Amino acid sequence: MRQRQQGVALITAIVLVALATVLAVAIGTRSALTARRSAGSFSVEQGLQFAAGAEALAAYVLREDRNAQDTFAETWTQPYGPVEIAPEVSLEAVIRDEQGKFNLNTLVNARGEVDKDAEAIFVRLLELLEIEPRFAPLLVDWLDSNVLAESDGGEDSLYLGQSPAFRAANTTITSVSELLQLPGMDRERYLKLLPHVTALPPEASKINVCMASGVVLDALNALSETNKSAVEYSRMDPKQLADARSRGCFPTVSILRTSVRPDIDKHIAEKTSYFRLQSWISIGTTRFALYSLLYRDGSGQVRPLLRTLGTE
Repeated sequence: MRQRQQGVALITAIVLVALATVLAVAIGTRSALTARRSAGSFSVEQGLQFAAGAEALAAYVLREDRNAQDTFAETWTQPYGPVEIAPEVSLEAVIRDEQGKFNLNTLVNARGEVDKDAEAIFVRLLELLEIEPRFAPLLVDWLDSNVLAESDGGEDSLYLGQSPAFRAANTTITSVSELLQLPGMDRERYLKLLPHVTALPPEASKINVCMASGVVLDALNALSETNKSAVEYSRMDPKQLADARSRGCFPTVSILRTSVRPDIDKHIAEKTSYFRLQSWISIGTTRFALYSLLYRDGSGQVRPLLRTLGTE
């Protein structure tokens, strides 16, 4: 009888020890996860503060730029870092011109009508990149506020048939990635187009020819009566084009005024107001990316308009 009681006591003790062990492991695991979450949250907050510092530095550099032109010879075009700004914390940043690209939001004017010049430029840009021109009317319908489809375009009826179903935006876009909503715009076409287009406020209608790619410059020929320029910039030797631009603006507005048409000034400029700041912050083994859209007004003051983490 005593042996049986001792056996029951032993089993009870083993069960209690097992329960205590399970409880201790659960508490330890929860504490470790809480610590990890806290450390992760702190790192994100710390990364955002350092990224805000990168924005302030970029704003200072752009504010100090008093030149009449924005070209590849400018100091702000040079990458910054990596620089260790605190123990185990490093920063890299680069400022890119956004007005050397075609602004997709200019396809529709303030009255909600198609801007024929902008549409002609975009169609020519698509052709130069060997992308079907049908995406031009599709994008116009995506941007305009009415529900009437353009020829070869599409409104809600087109998108409600997609899976999953959705409606046309019928407003300006804030990200070039919205192009992927257009039927048939796969990733291959999108990546071809991405370096040459941007999504800025519609009033940013002038392309900075000093910073534009050869393809964008050639797309401007769509405004020429002959549709043919004396120079095809996209066919130039990249080293030759880079060398010409290292000394200042090339081609200039005056050159394009002669080769395309006299009133092209309303579509092009040699100065930029919108910039994209890309910041990378490394904290230990963790790396953050912040993309900031910066606006520089006529007085030289710079302010951020849009921020995104981890993606443009």
